[in-house]
Amino acid sequence: MTSKALLISGYHALSQKHWAEYVVRTCSDYDWNMLALPARYFSWRMRGAPLSLSALNSEMLSEQYDLVVSTSTVDLSVVQSLYPTLRNTSSLLYFHENQFAYPKAHTPQSVVDWQMVNLYSALRADKVVFNSQYNQTSLLEGISALLSKLPDLVPKNITQSIVEKSIILPVPIRDAATPPRRPESQRPLKILWNHRWEWDKQPELLLAIVEQLEASGINFQLILTGQQFRNTPPAMTHLLSAFKHRIYHAGFIEDDADYHHILQQCHVALSTAIHEFQGIAVLEAVSQGCIPLLPARLSYPEFFDSDFLYSNHSNVTKQAKSAVNKITHWLAHGFPKVPAVDAFYESSLTGMYRKEISHKAI
Repeated sequence: MTSKALLISGYHALSQKHWAEYVVRTCSDYDWNMLALPARYFSWRMRGAPLSLSALNSEMLSEQYDLVVSTSTVDLSVVQSLYPTLRNTSSLLYFHENQFAYPKAHTPQSVVDWQMVNLYSALRADKVVFNSQYNQTSLLEGISALLSKLPDLVPKNITQSIVEKSIILPVPIRDAATPPRRPESQRPLKILWNHRWEWDKQPELLLAIVEQLEASGINFQLILTGQQFRNTPPAMTHLLSAFKHRIYHAGFIEDDADYHHILQQCHVALSTAIHEFQGIAVLEAVSQGCIPLLPARLSYPEFFDSDFLYSNHSNVTKQAKSAVNKITHWLAHGFPKVPAVDAFYESSLTGMYRKEISHKAI
């Protein structure tokens, strides 16, 4: 008899959707049900997901399962308490992100509530999975800092108990269908920025880099993809207006084939992010032949060596100068070899996913 599993995605954005579908497709020894909450109203999702799941499909939550897999935007401890058939079910918690790693200037007022959701869920789960070592480390350091604020009666070994049941297992990217094509000419230099148009991808640094590139006399074009939302950051608005002559493409590309086609026209994949936990957009671009140009922070040093990293300086202008210096050096002395990212391919990670989500592993 096939075992049944329930997958709960608390904030079903693009990468979460891709990950969830991959898990269901790959771990086929289970008969899967999936509950996925739309990716909106993040603050309410973090605290209200257990109730919203019931409104979405209470009957599915009342079935018997052998395994519950949940993303970290769901309070797993509450879900397994509220629904009797889930109380003794084995559970796995997947951290696409955690709520302890916000840059100070952008930390929301309600963050402690969200952090407690992460903490209680991690304690409740039988297995905890992170998409990067940076994700795990920032969570554990954040939990220690939070617990240090409690005035008394703090349990011992909380972080160690989480470590002992944790593994690192990245979100996979799709295998490159063909060997990536490289543009025949380095002129103009095509620079890709394929991130959400939001504060956490730091468009202010992108603007500073573009301004310095313009001043340097380098012949370049910008390809700006990624999701856009109701409010465009001011730095992006200024960039779109002031550097129209440099923009080759601006806007989200829905079709995968069209997206990969434009990636293969780019030389450099640039990130300016200050809040990110794996960098899937960068990995996808590199799989299509782009040279990564990344800040020396977040998970990037974990996945790429220093040849592809620019300074993680607190001053945006100095960061931009470091990034532009890399580009200038590459143009003068030749581009480095595109780093291998096949370890992140779906085909490479299938065995690990099947092993870690098997009946014997949880």
